[in-house]
Amino acid sequence: MFQIKKTRINQDIVTVLMIGIALLTGVAMIVLSALNDSSFLAILGVSVAFWSMLLLFFTPTKHAFLSLLKASASASGTNIERSLIEFNLVEKGVYLPPQNLRNFESSLVFVPKTLGTVLPTSGETTDKLFNEEKTGLFFTPPGLALSVMFEHELGLSFRKISLPQMQSVIKRLFHNLKFAEDVQVRIQDRTITLEVTGSIFNTLCHETRNSQPRTHAQVGCILASAFACAFAKASDKPITIQKDTLNPDTKTLIIEYRMEEV
Repeated sequence: MFQIKKTRINQDIVTVLMIGIALLTGVAMIVLSALNDSSFLAILGVSVAFWSMLLLFFTPTKHAFLSLLKASASASGTNIERSLIEFNLVEKGVYLPPQNLRNFESSLVFVPKTLGTVLPTSGETTDKLFNEEKTGLFFTPPGLALSVMFEHELGLSFRKISLPQMQSVIKRLFHNLKFAEDVQVRIQDRTITLEVTGSIFNTLCHETRNSQPRTHAQVGCILASAFACAFAKASDKPITIQKDTLNPDTKTLIIEYRMEEV
């Protein structure tokens, strides 16, 4: 049912057009941020522009892909790291589900000031860095573009895939993209465990842990973030990244997610 498309010509044309529009949107956000003195628009604009350029210049060469991915992920993570430090936020970031977003196909991470903060509603997810009640900050997920790329590869939104179906879809996705040797997804009650062996993202996630410790602990590395976006869409529940561990011997990255109550 969810087969990867074999004919990509039309899809590639549409993808390039969408990336071009996203790039122009990012530049426009940066300009508007200067005119309106909006730090949120500045951060969002830079992130969108970086990710658009990443996808625009994507090549099938794994080394080139990882080099561009590293540069873009580093820029996005650095902005998040600075904000977490500046506002002294220590709680886990919550990946908001579609019902809490104005745009169902978008993704946002909400980092609350205190544990137990009520999540913002769709009407409160504005273009500002702080929510209206000043109880937390909104961030563009560092793995958003990667998650969108996965959706383009699948040919459909993660919102149209049920959570149980994600187990087989993710396995097929990684197999076709050759991003890992093996992938396993386990769902038990409110816990989702993603186990990725021999992933090309292992080095990037390890570097995020060292260079951007708060971003890594509270928002997640690029791969953890990408699938947090995906799981939030598929389950329509808030998702937090509980922890991740990398076994250097087996090269297996284990990421544990939690589905929170709405």
